[in-house]
Amino acid sequence: MLLRLLSHTAILLRVTAQHNLTPFGTATQSSTQPSGFPKNAIEPPVSNAFSHEICSHTGINTTTPAWWMFQFSFGIAYITDITIYYRESFAHRMDGFQLYVTNTSTIPPDGYLCYEDPDPGLPDITQTIPCNQLGQYVIYYDTTPDNIYGPIIELCYVAINGCRKGLWGNNCEKVCATYCVDQLCYPGNGSCIFGCNSDYCLNDICNKFTGICTDGCKQKRTGDFCNKYNLAYDSSVLINPNSSYPGSLANDGNKISCSKTKGPTVTFQVDLKEESIVTGVHILFGDYNTKVGSHTLYASNTSNSWKSGTILFEEQFLPTRINVSAVLRYLTYVPPVQGISAELEVCEIGIHGCPPSHYGTRCNTLCPGNCNGPCDLDTGNCIFGCLNGWIGNKCEQACRDGLYGSNCLQICSPFCLHAPCDHRTGDCIDGCIRGVHGTNCMQVSINTADGVNEVATRIGIFIGGVLLGILITVAVCYIIRKTRQSQKREGKDNVSKKTQSQDSQHYDDVRMENVSTYQDLRMETGANEYDQISQINTSYDNH
Repeated sequence: MLLRLLSHTAILLRVTAQHNLTPFGTATQSSTQPSGFPKNAIEPPVSNAFSHEICSHTGINTTTPAWWMFQFSFGIAYITDITIYYRESFAHRMDGFQLYVTNTSTIPPDGYLCYEDPDPGLPDITQTIPCNQLGQYVIYYDTTPDNIYGPIIELCYVAINGCRKGLWGNNCEKVCATYCVDQLCYPGNGSCIFGCNSDYCLNDICNKFTGICTDGCKQKRTGDFCNKYNLAYDSSVLINPNSSYPGSLANDGNKISCSKTKGPTVTFQVDLKEESIVTGVHILFGDYNTKVGSHTLYASNTSNSWKSGTILFEEQFLPTRINVSAVLRYLTYVPPVQGISAELEVCEIGIHGCPPSHYGTRCNTLCPGNCNGPCDLDTGNCIFGCLNGWIGNKCEQACRDGLYGSNCLQICSPFCLHAPCDHRTGDCIDGCIRGVHGTNCMQVSINTADGVNEVATRIGIFIGGVLLGILITVAVCYIIRKTRQSQKREGKDNVSKKTQSQDSQHYDDVRMENVSTYQDLRMETGANEYDQISQINTSYDNH
């Protein structure tokens, strides 16, 4: 018991902070003697010297308890200690006072009693009182009457030291670790006040000073704080050569159980069972490892091709935490060989990432259903493209009518009975016009003359439309060229030979531009459709 008390005292001594929090709040009191406002106690000077302008002073004509209260503007703070400067030569009015840290403004105070002045004797008018308590209010409370008047409080200066909730350090400049329960920590050393968050820790045990899960992680979790999703948990782990300490001991979440092997060629391989986005690797080694030499980590998508796979890590020291960015199925670790053999002991393997169908910090959000592979772990965007018939960052848009396929770049058949075609496959959903058949209506039927005539009519209309478009384009280009030539002839008398030469060159350029435009237009507008129509005509002729 004594050892526990000493240990607790040592911790309290270490967490003392000297950051005055009184600039961040307001002071009130039970009553006020003229000019003895409650705010005087939190403003300089730091002294016991008294005047109504620099010290607080409650009323003298009362018989009820007197109190002075400070409320933090930011909510809850962790208060390490409180320093009080009482009015000089008036210690008898301080006799029997109480100091509270509370979360309510209730009077009498309902909270943690930091200090109560003991009997017998008078208290020191300058005191620093340790509290080490969370609260939103500090209340100085006095029920002991003066020799002549009722209870009176005369505080010349008060400093409330500590840090606001969630911060620590001498100047409260550091943020408490997220693994602390409610992110609350001691201002002096950052250790967790209510312990660490053990939600994902094996056996619910963690170190309150470091937050590290002591025994390991619960299922599908990895990392020092077990706050990362572990792709390796549901994976197959193989070691070579085989031993009585199989690879499955390295992905069970337990730090104590370890996989071991030894031999001239040693490999440790994790099969994720499907290609996944991996952002990091966490490896906990045991005591029996070959440490000197090259340690190599490979990524591959087949089990036996790891030697030709991507090298994620290659250094002369044992890796523990490795940041990577790769899409892989197999992760293979190869230790160095010392002498004629290598020795390996892996107690835990963690692979950071999400299953291909999920994303988010906890891998609990489904990827869009039309992604062509894993989605981005942060945004959920389909970074490997979309399934046929879909476009957009999350593949959430129905190709536009008349288009289908990958990135919606293919054109539906002109012989579908009704538009549009299936945006994924290009199949004519409602069938074909008479005279053609097949899933995309590109095969000619010879069963009915009417059907043949309808196909021929559509082909003729289609070819006519394409040719008409080409003729219109050529005509427009011709008119533009003739207009420019006419303009040049009108100014011929005022143009020098050099200018004429330049005009000739410009004419050639325009001509070449028009030819190029015509060729591009022909190729872009008619190539695919014309080829398809030619195939239909050929098929029809053969029948």
